Amino acid sequence: MSQRYVLTSVCILAVAGCAGEEQGTLVEPTALPVTASVGQAPVALAAGGYRFTVPPEVFGAEVGNHFVFNAKRRSDGTESGHYQYDQTFLGEVFSFAGPVTCFQVYDGNRAKIGGVVATTNDPTIPVGTFLWWSVIDNGEGATSAPDQSTIVGAGDEAANEAFCNSSALPRFGPWDVMKGNAQVRNLP
Repeated sequence: MSQRYVLTSVCILAVAGCAGEEQGTLVEPTALPVTASVGQAPVALAAGGYRFTVPPEVFGAEVGNHFVFNAKRRSDGTESGHYQYDQTFLGEVFSFAGPVTCFQVYDGNRAKIGGVVATTNDPTIPVGTFLWWSVIDNGEGATSAPDQSTIVGAGDEAANEAFCNSSALPRFGPWDVMKGNAQVRNLP
């Protein structure tokens, strides 16, 4: 099975209403900073640095996933942030990075995040494509459940915005984070 098949399958599922060893450094957020930007206070924040795998029975081989991101929504409705996503499939690592262009928090602990691809090494997902995913912050400490994440969906800007603006729960995934952490916050 090729990388194109995995991302194409995810894109089809995402548009339909869903939401190995990897390279890179795992960055774990310790606290979400509360800072204002040009007079606009943040009303929601999300940050993460984590890894998880999709089991082989889903795509025929294990899919490794590594996310590092931060996202902020300001009181005027604008979003900002950045993401780095690495996906490992059949020994190949595909990397994507870019600015966050949409971000919403639902149920107080669940975020939908999307952004445009600014850099990629995957010719099937070119610069200018949009990627999106869901993350669920299940708290901190030994007694909390693991945080969870979906893999990315891909498409155009309209699909990206529709994903972020829908409160629907993920229908594909989510999978438990195995290493790292995610934090999702609505601010008072």
